[in-house]
Amino acid sequence: MDTATTTIRYRFHLSSKVSEDINLDFDRRTFLLRLSPVSEEAAWTALDFHRCGHCPLKAEQSPFCPFAQALSRFISRFDEFYSYENAVVEVITERRTVVAHGALQQGMSSLVGLVGATCGCPHLAFFRPLARFHLPFASEEETLCRVFSIHLLGQFIQSGGEGGAAAPLASLQASYESASGVNVGMSDRIRGAFSKDAVVNGLIILDTFAQAVPYVIREKLEELRYLFEADV
Repeated sequence: MDTATTTIRYRFHLSSKVSEDINLDFDRRTFLLRLSPVSEEAAWTALDFHRCGHCPLKAEQSPFCPFAQALSRFISRFDEFYSYENAVVEVITERRTVVAHGALQQGMSSLVGLVGATCGCPHLAFFRPLARFHLPFASEEETLCRVFSIHLLGQFIQSGGEGGAAAPLASLQASYESASGVNVGMSDRIRGAFSKDAVVNGLIILDTFAQAVPYVIREKLEELRYLFEADV
């Protein structure tokens, strides 16, 4: 057993009786995704193929989009399926197994979100601490609590852990705006290379939440306030 890595397995049981296993290996310390080697990278993974408008990478140093590279290891397996097809999805980690029933796009959204957070994309690096404690198929409320908690914890640690430091949410809003740009760019990239919509719709689900976070911030987290109100 390689103690330097940890593995999360996504197992898709599809209505056509097809079963697909996606094994993701992560560096245990950094939680960066370790890509399996291929003889040749797919043409659609090139950095300049439907490149995100705000991408900071340079083709000379990074000829391939890290997010696209990571997705390319499994995305072609799902090009024969539609996003609305029923699926049973098992997510198997070292500590637990989560099973969900629903549309394929829901499982794909969870998988793509995990891959994006750990692939090395600069705009998605903020999400890697969340990915380390991956919670597949989380509700919007669960995700909001996790997002704000990890952001505030990160701010506290980066301030020296002394307490009393301000924890502005502007940087969180900026992170989600950047992530939304990646979701749009990756959707265009995948539409340019594949015919079915399961992965694209998974990205759209992710982007719906990315669009919601700035609204929640503007409303001063009112959606979560009731969690901390004592019963009368």
